[in-house]
Amino acid sequence: LGTRAFQMDEEEDLASQLGPRTSQVHDTDVSKLKRAFVNEKCAPEILPFEFDLVQRVVAAVDSRESVVASARASASTGPSSAADDLQTHVFQSELNRVRFLLRAYYRTRLFKIENHAVWTLKEPAVLARLSTLEKEYATNYANVVEEHFGSVLGQMPEGYGSMLQQIEEQDAAWDMVPEPNLDKHVFCLVKQDRGDVMLDPDDPENTMDLERNDIIMIRYRLIKTLLEDNAVDLM
Repeated sequence: LGTRAFQMDEEEDLASQLGPRTSQVHDTDVSKLKRAFVNEKCAPEILPFEFDLVQRVVAAVDSRESVVASARASASTGPSSAADDLQTHVFQSELNRVRFLLRAYYRTRLFKIENHAVWTLKEPAVLARLSTLEKEYATNYANVVEEHFGSVLGQMPEGYGSMLQQIEEQDAAWDMVPEPNLDKHVFCLVKQDRGDVMLDPDDPENTMDLERNDIIMIRYRLIKTLLEDNAVDLM
């Protein structure tokens, strides 16, 4: 009876952590992770890494994984009901869903780093958005690409062997480094009433009345600041 009571307490604790109807904190973190993933997926540039959020979610998932493992170990060595097995299965499915979100978030960011590795490394403001591991990955990836193309570019005529410039010139622009297209059109959901907002500083007359729950399609560059202020979510 004592072992069974302990297992029930563990399962109730697990439910309080994972159940979207009983744990507002967990539901908020998972919802934030989902929004972070969708924003990252839809934005043409890499966004700041959500370090605190990811750390909380990973810690919670790791903790709950051990509880689920213990519940399954107890079930394998003693009597368990179909309801207990179902509940454990539901909890594991929820954990798998959160882990999938984490992996998708990581993959999306790595895809952007690979597409714009050199540009990311040469722009301090962009580099600051990466986690420590992402910075290391970007540096290693850029070095591997440079080494890979070096054998080919080394055979080019003098002045044409750079993977950064069409014609090598000192202090010239890196005109062969791809950059994100900030003029790409995106869909976004307005989260706050902002009234009449000036979207383009270079064009004061270019304004739009933004109300909560509005859905608009607009160039990313024009709502970049609103996204940073958490006033809109991309869709």
